[in-house]
Amino acid sequence: MTTDDIPDDAVSLDETDHDISVTTRRNVAKILGVIGGGAAIGAVSINYITGLADAGLAGGEDLTYENIYVEGTHLVDQEGNRIAADQLEQGSGETLTVLPEKEGGGALEKKKATTLLVRFGPDDFEEPTHLDWTANGYVAYSMVCTHEECLVSGRAEENLYCPCHGTSYDPLRGAEVVGGPAPSALPQLPIGISDEGELLLATGPFEGPIGASH
Repeated sequence: MTTDDIPDDAVSLDETDHDISVTTRRNVAKILGVIGGGAAIGAVSINYITGLADAGLAGGEDLTYENIYVEGTHLVDQEGNRIAADQLEQGSGETLTVLPEKEGGGALEKKKATTLLVRFGPDDFEEPTHLDWTANGYVAYSMVCTHEECLVSGRAEENLYCPCHGTSYDPLRGAEVVGGPAPSALPQLPIGISDEGELLLATGPFEGPIGASH
């Protein structure tokens, strides 16, 4: 598979119409094995959240990287269910799309709030990952590509992959760009586990602006 083979449903910030699912590194390997050829890019779809809007926060507040998440914001799925600390298997490379919980409950269904949660082993990460922003093997990044603001909706082996123009990001090294035209890494979100040890939450805002960084 080459970039010419990218599926027609590559998604930008203007359209998100897919169902939620979880992709694991094992599934990616199986799919790439079926494709064959070895040099192929695995434009393997990961999970999406449907019906996202471009508007800012409720009440007219502008949506910025500084207020999408704040300290203590719970990570939730589209239905507003809080993400449990054992939701993904440790070391699996599983990926889940999550959103911030709104004040009063429910998911903040805004495209710029779309976040990738990935779980590896706690010792798998290397700098420039902010190691103290990971939690028991979990790391979280903005899902919005820094090239043209498509959603980073695929996997290319271990890497996160944007099917619009072929950028790959290494989730074990701070989501730095390892291929393709994007000029910068995906912003990392600092996360932790609740005092009860059961739920994932943000410990602060994204490290920088969301979207294209030309």
